[in-house]
Amino acid sequence: MNKNEIIKYNLEKRLTQTLDSFNALSNKEPIFQKLLAELNSFDFEIYKKLIEEEIKINLIEWWTNTKRGIIPSEELYAILFEYDYFLQKGVEATSYGIGEWKDYKVHTDEFDMGFDYDFTTEFYASPGMSVNFFDPLQILDHNEIEEKYKDVDIEEFSGYEEIIQLFKVKGMIAIHEVIVKLDKEGVFEKLNFKDNFMFIIDEHDSGEVYPLLIKSKKEGSFSKNEILNQHQYLEENKTIVHQTKKWWQIWKNTTSNTA
Repeated sequence: MNKNEIIKYNLEKRLTQTLDSFNALSNKEPIFQKLLAELNSFDFEIYKKLIEEEIKINLIEWWTNTKRGIIPSEELYAILFEYDYFLQKGVEATSYGIGEWKDYKVHTDEFDMGFDYDFTTEFYASPGMSVNFFDPLQILDHNEIEEKYKDVDIEEFSGYEEIIQLFKVKGMIAIHEVIVKLDKEGVFEKLNFKDNFMFIIDEHDSGEVYPLLIKSKKEGSFSKNEILNQHQYLEENKTIVHQTKKWWQIWKNTTSNTA
């Protein structure tokens, strides 16, 4: 297996192990079983189409756009996607370009990236992608949770850690698949990246970072016409993300009404 196949293998292994642990719990709360059903019914195919377009647009509009202060000569060790509080709907992961990273190492499984790194110029808290596979978890928010859980710590209940992990890992597998697809299409060749560059993702201040893609340096660069074609693509497809989000909301409303 190559490095990216190992990344997917590790994610899928983690998913299987967590699901087995969850199913083995005899005293898990019904609310967690309900969430598992929600996760299983989530349309990840629609989700992958949504973030594919988001990534393509943000690559051109933000991550490589000199008009936003990006300096093309600065090389990237990694692009980090980071999300924060996720017990709510419509969560977005912001993106960060990492240009300095002491003791940088390639990883194919969860790791702690420490704090000895820095960001490239103006590539900080830029638009990244939707992580709305977390949407069902809103029912665990203190303001939304069932009355019987209001005065207790839901995090202490059997099954909580497992259901949260299932949402995270299932989402990361989908993101990984999209990024691998885009890399095969040459979408990321416009980035100025170091050899063994990584896409990575984490929850803010969690200390748990996961690799999504490892990319080797290739010779060659985009021609002027290819760059112009990319910008033409951006102008022609800016509405796709908005339309896809509308279709997604319509689908969610439909399923909510029939539930």
